[in-house]
Amino acid sequence: MPDVITTTDLCKQYGRFMRVKDLDLRVPEGVVYGFLGPNGAGKSTTMKMLLGIARPTAGTISVFGQPFKSRNRLSILKHVGALIESPSYYGHLTGAENLRIICVLKGVPVSDINRVLQIVRLENQQDKKVSQYSMGMKQRLGLACALLGNPRLLILDEPTNGLDPAGMQEMRELICSLPQRYGMTVMVSSHLLSEIDQMATDVGIISQGELVFQDRLASLHEKSRPSIAVRTLNNLAAEKILGGQGIACLRQDDYLLLPQLSDIELADHISRLLASNIGVVRIEERRRSLEEIFLELTGTAVSL
Repeated sequence: MPDVITTTDLCKQYGRFMRVKDLDLRVPEGVVYGFLGPNGAGKSTTMKMLLGIARPTAGTISVFGQPFKSRNRLSILKHVGALIESPSYYGHLTGAENLRIICVLKGVPVSDINRVLQIVRLENQQDKKVSQYSMGMKQRLGLACALLGNPRLLILDEPTNGLDPAGMQEMRELICSLPQRYGMTVMVSSHLLSEIDQMATDVGIISQGELVFQDRLASLHEKSRPSIAVRTLNNLAAEKILGGQGIACLRQDDYLLLPQLSDIELADHISRLLASNIGVVRIEERRRSLEEIFLELTGTAVSL
């Protein structure tokens, strides 16, 4: 599948501070792409450049395979929906009235309002003034505005921010359903690893303006595969014996780290060590959590 968003050496500088540096994003078609990073990492700045709200200092952007430039920006954005930071609305108007205003601005038929209200499950609150909406309802109204016109690409900046657990779960379910039900590509940012882990199929991790990881989410989980830690009274001799059996060991402190083995395989190797008079004093299963991997990639404590 072709990439919906491609950036090459994308940079944004404010004064002497480089907010985004040499960013090479690849967002495939039909996925939920999680854009993950600590607060202040450059996520919102990047999304604003993708929408033409902020002008890049250097680098290029391609959307739907077309160079994103001032001359064709509007034609591309007709197929893009966005929710950046907090949704804007008129509190004295109803949800449906707010959507009618967006329809006029977007040039979308008002008949599309019923469709998006059903998607975000606000059809029963459409005649209620937005000032009386809960935070979750306001976020869903913002998502409805972004969905008007049935965009091919949806860019959402921290859409679960400020929501209670029930609201977060509802927003996650909505976002996850969009690619399969409506053929959309969704790029969603968050500083919460647990959120991205429950929504995304692909992930890019940004730290201090630089992309430090980009791949399928499954490959991030691969980094957390378990290993067996064995401590013996003679690790050097144990390493030679295990190596002779084709077991690659890594040394870590006073332990030998073995790859994941079945119980039968592990018991067999331990028996060989004991038969060679090498005392085995401890066996542990170790697994790096996704939080530890995030910390390793960004050098920043992850929010949970």
